[in-house]
Amino acid sequence: MKKINKFLVLALASTAFLSSCSTDDDDGTPNIPQGDYENGYFVLNEGQFGVEGTSGITFIGEDGTKSDNVYTTVNPVAPEIGGALQSIFLDDDNAYIISGTSNQVTVVDRYTFEYKTTIDTDFSAPRYGAIANGKAYVTNSNGWDDGSDDFVTVIDLTDYSTSTFAMRNAEHVIEEDDMIYFANGYFGDGNRITVLNPNTNETIEIDLGDGNSPNSIVEEDDNLYVLTTNFAGTPNIFEISTASNTITNTIDLSGVVTSPKQLTMEDDTLYFTDATSVYKLDINGTTPSRVLEYTSTSLYGPMYGFAVEDDKIYIADAGDFASAGTTYEYSLSGSLLETFSVGVAPNGFYFND
Repeated sequence: MKKINKFLVLALASTAFLSSCSTDDDDGTPNIPQGDYENGYFVLNEGQFGVEGTSGITFIGEDGTKSDNVYTTVNPVAPEIGGALQSIFLDDDNAYIISGTSNQVTVVDRYTFEYKTTIDTDFSAPRYGAIANGKAYVTNSNGWDDGSDDFVTVIDLTDYSTSTFAMRNAEHVIEEDDMIYFANGYFGDGNRITVLNPNTNETIEIDLGDGNSPNSIVEEDDNLYVLTTNFAGTPNIFEISTASNTITNTIDLSGVVTSPKQLTMEDDTLYFTDATSVYKLDINGTTPSRVLEYTSTSLYGPMYGFAVEDDKIYIADAGDFASAGTTYEYSLSGSLLETFSVGVAPNGFYFND
């Protein structure tokens, strides 16, 4: 009887253990946590320009728990993450953190945030990155003049070796279906989208018309959506077919907004910002509507970061660029849900699930 009870106890314990684990699929495979920073999002804190040690990364979990300075917490003796943090790009395993003034990319495990390496060759004011075909493509603004000396750094992710090629007005970059798309424009200069085939290194340029400078780009259902502004004060959203690389539709936003930016997509709805307001536009619509407007006392940092993910709107306010900034979570209807005090000059959100 004791032997039977012993086996019964072991069986019940095993059942309890397995039932306590969530599953990824219907075959009952346990979903084993990959690290402390799974299921939540990172806030990239740019830091105070020229002041060392003020840049960093905040993690906010799905339960609302906030962890500041996660890089230095996990890696107290690793090399510095650098200053003027610009952006993060991700692959299945790693997060790549771009430092604009230190001219480097720091590689960490995206779930544990454990340091892996620092890449510090062939960069000059790096900005954004995307990955395709085992290589990362990082845009560089170089001299910040007319864009003529901008270039792209190519990182071989097998050994982190680097090479470069020239690209005028190299700024935002995204990957979709193993193709790389560059938005060639900033500060009102540049008016092209460049399409790169990483397998052949062939490029195609798409002309958006004089003065239409792209400031953000997203992809959905084999179409690119590019938000532009121009000196005539006529902002547009261009729809571009990725099959033909041609413009298929243009939406004039001039009757609603003046300086829109930060275009993103969620559930077939386009979202973008103008000053301290958020607007939305159905993917098949023509007239955007305002979702919310928030109050900011920041002179240069209102709406410094923006994202829409999992039915929430995320806004980062940089404040005075010298002390803690603030992030906000809103519902898609514009109701304030959460407010967090984060690091200096928060400028972006990166989701880890």
